[in-house]
Amino acid sequence: MERLAGKNILIIIPKDYYMESEFDPIFESMESEGAYVLVASNKLKDAVGMKGGKVTPDVMIVDAIEGITGDSYVSSGKGVRQIKGVFHGVILIGGNGARSYLWKDELLRLLINDRHHSNMVLAAIGSAVPSMGKAGLLQSLEVTTEPGNKKAIAALEDSKAVFVDEPMTVSNRIFTVRDASAIPAFLDPFIEEVAKTPKK
Repeated sequence: MERLAGKNILIIIPKDYYMESEFDPIFESMESEGAYVLVASNKLKDAVGMKGGKVTPDVMIVDAIEGITGDSYVSSGKGVRQIKGVFHGVILIGGNGARSYLWKDELLRLLINDRHHSNMVLAAIGSAVPSMGKAGLLQSLEVTTEPGNKKAIAALEDSKAVFVDEPMTVSNRIFTVRDASAIPAFLDPFIEEVAKTPKK
């Protein structure tokens, strides 16, 4: 049975140097569970992975803030974007590009704050975890990230998060995942959590 049928998942990757070993299994798993999956990035050109993989994003982060937009139609002389659906789950993928492209992205902060306030599910893997801290979502929460990544750990401490050396943490619909090795443990709980979200 497809547990995520009727659900929309947004996977956000750095515009370059994303981690294929994080992206690939998550993308495949979400699709195999029946979710409608879109990939967002800071630009619409091919993103190149750490090992030379390539992904072409479906949307820019700025265009994903409102949700899934359809064709525009006009009402009383003003162009209006039609919202076809919301993202029930948002997953941030790490890699060397996360610090340069995701940590500082103001639009990404808006997007994940909006999804969290709408009771949807957020996850960040490896070096993408500090993006959620910079959005103010990890204060006083126990979180994890790559244990050897001093910059990521320092960024989490700056955002008042509590770093723990665990494969995964989950609190208040926010998942943090150490790295690609912890993804198998993360997928099931994340899918179950997204399956519970209200449909819109």
